[in-house]
Amino acid sequence: MAAVPEFLTGSKTSIGTTAVPITSVTTNARRGVQIIASTANTVTVYVGPEGVTAGTSAATTDGFPLAAGDSIVVPVIDATNIHAITASSTATVSFMLV
Repeated sequence: MAAVPEFLTGSKTSIGTTAVPITSVTTNARRGVQIIASTANTVTVYVGPEGVTAGTSAATTDGFPLAAGDSIVVPVIDATNIHAITASSTATVSFMLV
């Protein structure tokens, strides 16, 4: 029987107006990282690389928007390279390496 691959799940709370990595744990994913915005969020979370921005319009934002309950799989092996930010208030995301 094949060994069960390592995987990691977690969440990042208190994401605010400064971009932060969604995790500091460096377990490598095999295919990517699935991220879901908490259904309790009242603001959009923007995900992207280090330096991702969130503005009040599409022209001032370069992150990928996740409204409450939205999810995305990011084809990145190291989840510490994924950052999140909001334009105002705070939010939470959960993630799972796949």
